[in-house]
Amino acid sequence: MKDINLLIEKLKIEVERKDSKEAFKNVIYEISTFYTENLNVKEEEVSILIVNDEKAILLFVCPTFLVDSGMIPVSSDDAIASRIFKTGRPLLENNLQAQRHLSVFEIIPTPDNKIKPIWKMIGALIYVNDEKLGVIEISKRAVTFPEVGEDFTSKEVEFLEKSIYKLAPFIKKTMPEDIDVKIS
Repeated sequence: MKDINLLIEKLKIEVERKDSKEAFKNVIYEISTFYTENLNVKEEEVSILIVNDEKAILLFVCPTFLVDSGMIPVSSDDAIASRIFKTGRPLLENNLQAQRHLSVFEIIPTPDNKIKPIWKMIGALIYVNDEKLGVIEISKRAVTFPEVGEDFTSKEVEFLEKSIYKLAPFIKKTMPEDIDVKIS
């Protein structure tokens, strides 16, 4: 579903669900799918991290293979997600391996059982009004750099920022009360 307005209509239905945890999973899945289709990336390359109630830890809610892999302290200076969360500034990086960053999640095998470093990434804050909810990161992963493909553009970062802002209220409305509880 490439059209954000169609996605918003679909998410409105999810908000009405009785089972909040199931609605949250569905909202995250639909948002992830939206970005895979619009930014021409794989499911494993869309990461959504949500902050816990204490605003101290970022937890992966997608991709599925990272949900149980660990968490990122908001206080971390090395994690790109924490930097985006703390500053609110978006990210556009087409040479990630040359930058200081937390790489522990890159050594976890992807669903095809390969180790694929992140070579390129864009990211943005997920927020509603003044409340920070988390971070979305779209990456390009591959075993080697030549396999990675085109650079991300500033237009794609702008698209990510504007669209996640429109989608964030649906994340907030369906978010489980205790986000520390396992999502998958």
